[in-house]
Amino acid sequence: MSDTSPTRLPPLTCQRDAFSLPPDVCYLNSAYMGPLPQAVRLATERALSARTVPVDLTSGDFFAPAEAARRACAALVGADPERTALMPTVAYAIATAVQNLPIAAGQTVVLLGEQFPSNVYSWRRLRDRGVRLRTVAAPTPAEATASGCSVARLWNARVLEAIDADCAVVAVETAHWTDGTLFDLVAIGSRARAVGAALVVDATQTVGARPLDVAAIRPDLLVAHAYKSMLSHYGLGFAVLGERFADGRPLEESWLMRHGAEDFSRLVDYQDAYADGMRRYDTSLRANPMLILPLEAAATQLLAWQPARIAAYCRSICADFVDRVRTLGFGVAADEDRAANLFGLRLPPGLDPERVRAELATRRIHVSVRGSAVRVSPHVYNDVSDLAKLADALSAVVARDIARSIPVSTSPGTGRLNR
Repeated sequence: MSDTSPTRLPPLTCQRDAFSLPPDVCYLNSAYMGPLPQAVRLATERALSARTVPVDLTSGDFFAPAEAARRACAALVGADPERTALMPTVAYAIATAVQNLPIAAGQTVVLLGEQFPSNVYSWRRLRDRGVRLRTVAAPTPAEATASGCSVARLWNARVLEAIDADCAVVAVETAHWTDGTLFDLVAIGSRARAVGAALVVDATQTVGARPLDVAAIRPDLLVAHAYKSMLSHYGLGFAVLGERFADGRPLEESWLMRHGAEDFSRLVDYQDAYADGMRRYDTSLRANPMLILPLEAAATQLLAWQPARIAAYCRSICADFVDRVRTLGFGVAADEDRAANLFGLRLPPGLDPERVRAELATRRIHVSVRGSAVRVSPHVYNDVSDLAKLADALSAVVARDIARSIPVSTSPGTGRLNR
């Protein structure tokens, strides 16, 4: 479950100059929403300018930008562009999967405990058809200790155990959105294929920020919304679809995705045939220049930085921080069990996660609370000083909590307070 892979380029350095973050803001919250790099902001501005006075926009602008974005997004995960569709959200992609995958009454859909809702709600609809949901909850630390392995390893083992002959679909995440727990998608995919089940993966939290090879994973559907680790806008991302979807039915029946749609003079010569590849599953929003041009710019920028280098950089700037907060009583999973760009801090007893988040926000340090964890999500614009600032703040919170827990009494005859 490693983040790293060989790269020919030198190690990445901090890329904060490529962003517009204020110098006093410590933003460790890309898992909530990634800030836009300058290249993406400029692409947005160019798109807005062209759309404001559309005299120079041609029929080609409905197609060429989409193809450029398709190629760049596919390259991020080692996919064939002909297997790549441009989709607006994860929920859209999961609804597409539910509509096209054969799932019979009595079969099961395997889900992760506390999985992000976009990869849950469409599957829940299947309960009306007699399909059972099998949710694999995260093991407790005590269970992991008793088993002699980490929480992540035990969780992966339980997911594999849940994939049996009744399983029709395994719907998981590359890294759990609450705390970055990594899932062995190669092993999970292999087990799913062995029983004839489809593998559906939400990669929103990690695409672009760590290597991902769909040739090794072989998902039936892998989707990423681009507004988090991909550093683009909300409202457009991409999906890679396998052979099960080759002759499927899209959610939209758009003219844009029909064979020969490039010829605007013949649009009313209605076509039943779809465009080539997986383009039938594209959203019409791909023609919105304010979304498609930034998506291509973001994917191109991430390709230049390289996902393996981004993961290695995030890991390096967090190393001292992780060692330090562990001495303060915070729990952090081992490197091999969690994503480099997203991990959870388990708090010492007595600390309230939301109170800690609010305290950090007053110091201009931005993180999230997800479940019982304080979620920290660095990216290329962070450096070791950001993590040191977070560690200092957490140390102060712990020290104050300890001070509050010491009983206060009055020394007899002095009126002095003792702690």
